[in-house]
Amino acid sequence: YVVRSVIGDLRVGVAEGTLRDAIAWAYLLSEEEVGFAEDGISPADREQYNQVLLQTQAALDRSNDFAVVAKAAKEKGIRGFADIRILPGKPLKVMLAQKVADFQEGFARAGKPCAVEYKYDGFRMQCHGTKDGVRLFTRRLEEVTDQFPDVVKVLTERVKGDEFIIDAEAVGYDLRTKKYRPFQDISQRIRRKYDIRILEEKLPVVLAVFDVLYYEGEEFLDKPFAERRKFVAGMVDAVPQRIVLVPQVVAEDVSTAEAFYKESLEKGNEGVMLKKLDAVYQPGSRVGTMVKLKPTLDTFDVTIVGAEWGTGKRSGWLTSYTVACWDDHQEELVAIGRFGTGIKEKADGKTEEGTITFAEMTERLRPLIQRTEGRDVVVKPDIIVEVRFEEIQKSPSYSSGFALRFPRFVRIRDDRGLDDMASLSMVEAAYERQRGRN
Repeated sequence: YVVRSVIGDLRVGVAEGTLRDAIAWAYLLSEEEVGFAEDGISPADREQYNQVLLQTQAALDRSNDFAVVAKAAKEKGIRGFADIRILPGKPLKVMLAQKVADFQEGFARAGKPCAVEYKYDGFRMQCHGTKDGVRLFTRRLEEVTDQFPDVVKVLTERVKGDEFIIDAEAVGYDLRTKKYRPFQDISQRIRRKYDIRILEEKLPVVLAVFDVLYYEGEEFLDKPFAERRKFVAGMVDAVPQRIVLVPQVVAEDVSTAEAFYKESLEKGNEGVMLKKLDAVYQPGSRVGTMVKLKPTLDTFDVTIVGAEWGTGKRSGWLTSYTVACWDDHQEELVAIGRFGTGIKEKADGKTEEGTITFAEMTERLRPLIQRTEGRDVVVKPDIIVEVRFEEIQKSPSYSSGFALRFPRFVRIRDDRGLDDMASLSMVEAAYERQRGRN
């Protein structure tokens, strides 16, 4: 841990579970309660043990600071977590949604009635109002304030209050067609450090607000979603094409929800979100009280862990990419397939914004190469890609035990980190749903 921290090779997102457990073992659980053994651990009371880990994880999700959580645990034990507060200017992990196959499954998770909202094809933006001005963070907790002066301006002018934290989606908007643009069109704004004003005019975004976490000294995490939504609606002075409240209907029947779903798709969105009206906000959790429904379930966000040097006309490029998901049972990355389609050999003038060539992908992967074995290279997991596939198959060829059939590159997700990739549990659930359809 120390060596990898010094050389900048620690995968913090992946190692978080280990560090969380270490805090619990050191300050919250006795040796007998952990049940240390040569081949692992065997807690005397598994339910109590898991509860301690859940509380420790919740404190980490709120604070985003291992030192703060460790200090609280050491000085006051579990009681110390109650003193950990969220603060404007210090990002916290966002709450994430699970996928559902249809409205029947969605209502089963979110209840009836539930809130149904547009699901945009944008990127998450956590907006902090502080005494020193507005600050913006991605779901990876990276600050992007400088890249979005237009969003800073509209938040300063159109959101009531000095100190706040609101949850929103930044969505590309085409002023000519009056439709929202796909994520890949505007993803370059996240990374760009120069020509900010040019990109601002070329690729404008609308800030779609849907939740509030903090306002003027008061936390809203434990308040029901319906109350949070009503409050944030009073905070925002909406302006079309600049800042809006995410459109919403409260539905208790499939016909109402489906009509709204169709409306969302016609406006160029990905689908809809279904949200349980009395649900609290759980930072860092992929919860069943907030689910997403899209026309297809056949994409996963995965990370590239290996590649192969091409031959012939593709010589000099990395052209075949091994991808992995996160095994949330064993807490390690496991391979789930290999793709090469969906990437262009060269830019031809017809290339849409956001697509990528083999040369560009190679340049992004080259600094991440850890070792070479013939034509194969092992890559440090850092780049998240969205991959479309036809179906999931059982396979002994990959360490996950599964393989994506006919995987195809969709886009790089610069707004997402290792914490956001598909888990093995998600793959297993999708495989079971697929079996039910077949």
